[in-house]
Amino acid sequence: MKKRILTALAAAVMLCLALTPAALAEEKTTINILWWGSQTRHDLTVKLIEKFEELNPDIDVVMDYSDWTGYWTKLPAQVAGGQTPDVFQMDYAYLSQYAENGVLAPLDGYIADGSLDMSNVSENVVASGQVKGTTYAISTGTNAPAMLYRKDILDELGLTLPMNPTMSEYSAVAKAVYEATGLRDTYVTDCSAVIFRIHLRNYGLNLYNDEGTALGFDDPKYLVNMWNIALQAQEEGWGLQPGEATAVTAFDSMVVDAWSRFQNSNELQAYRDATGKDIAMVMLPSMDDATTPALFLKPAMFWCVAEESDVKDAAVRFIDFFTNSTECFDIVGIERAVPISSEMREYVTPSLDEVSQEVIQYIDFVSQPGMSSALMPADPAAASNVSELLDQYSEQVRYGMVDDLEAAAREFMDEANAILAEAANK
Repeated sequence: MKKRILTALAAAVMLCLALTPAALAEEKTTINILWWGSQTRHDLTVKLIEKFEELNPDIDVVMDYSDWTGYWTKLPAQVAGGQTPDVFQMDYAYLSQYAENGVLAPLDGYIADGSLDMSNVSENVVASGQVKGTTYAISTGTNAPAMLYRKDILDELGLTLPMNPTMSEYSAVAKAVYEATGLRDTYVTDCSAVIFRIHLRNYGLNLYNDEGTALGFDDPKYLVNMWNIALQAQEEGWGLQPGEATAVTAFDSMVVDAWSRFQNSNELQAYRDATGKDIAMVMLPSMDDATTPALFLKPAMFWCVAEESDVKDAAVRFIDFFTNSTECFDIVGIERAVPISSEMREYVTPSLDEVSQEVIQYIDFVSQPGMSSALMPADPAAASNVSELLDQYSEQVRYGMVDDLEAAAREFMDEANAILAEAANK
């Protein structure tokens, strides 16, 4: 009997030794998280991750971040090197590309078993993270494109912008600001694929067809019109000239180069913090002859899980924490846009500061009937190639290297359709 007791005591001692803090630490799961954003977002994300680790002591988080431009160099390099982060942010424009290339893990199983709780999230919001019926991404929040502008300058000049300006109204203000301050517009002269899509949406069209196999328009006049507007703004002086920007960051540009920028509604706080200026926002200017609201409600960004991750369960726990935890929203508020969970939106709204209330009011305004139209399908995998092609053509146009705009537009359309068709047939 005595021997049996001693044996039991020895086993208990061995168990205690095995459960020392060092041993417990070895049992922790490590997840890598990558995001983009401003210093404001970085600081808040670090705090929310620290809170997540506090509430989930079995998980350690390795943090990595970048600004927007650097992110789309860093993430592809990590994917190519077999080091895809376990959890990472994703933009709507690249969702299809990463999903179709097998980078993203399907999340429907986690939603079905409740470990990723979407019970307070609308079906439309969940669907925004789907590609061909499979959920690969969870939105961090709802926002909308917006024109951020220097209200302090307009107030000083006695100028105003309506909440839903036409292109004529916006251009008139842009000219007056330029004549008084020398600051220029960066929206009208930006002839990228992102801006061209806004032009097309004024007429109920999209840059790509629903299947992503071809362009969504067949008349070169829409592209010619965008180029002509940009060229006129350059010629009249109030549009930023090609190669003229001197600012190092987008924030700096609102002080030294421009008075307005095309951004998203959730970025208002970051721009106010970084510039120290009175930044306000209105809807993007619509074409005078628009037939359809160009603006849309969109996922601010997504959280995704890597298909190659060995710790998917822990990765999903982080996304669920971001989506459904009051402790998370006590820290981040609506920096990544209005919470997708109705319960979290109701929780966070009373505690929002003045700027966040402005963002909520803007989203409410855009959500009114007739102010926005349906979100377009996610971009096809070949979208980045089409975007680069359009940048090449637009640069030639803006530098005065193109005499026949319609011919150039047709050439672009032919090349872009060939790129999309080839990608669809692979």
